[in-house]
Amino acid sequence: MQPRGQLWFALEGICKDFRAYSGLGERESLEVLIVVLTNMLAEQKTALEELTTPKPAEPGTTP
Repeated sequence: MQPRGQLWFALEGICKDFRAYSGLGERESLEVLIVVLTNMLAEQKTALEELTTPKPAEPGTTP
């Protein structure tokens, strides 16, 4: 299995488990899950932007 496939199935299992065992109703568990995953995705996007954005040269150094 490819790493992306493994990641997909692992995350899918975690989402299903959360929905099943959170003690929340179906709609509420989905809403919470979406908020959490959206926040996690935003953090990952920020990390990626930091890696792809060139860092400004420090004063006193030549580019």
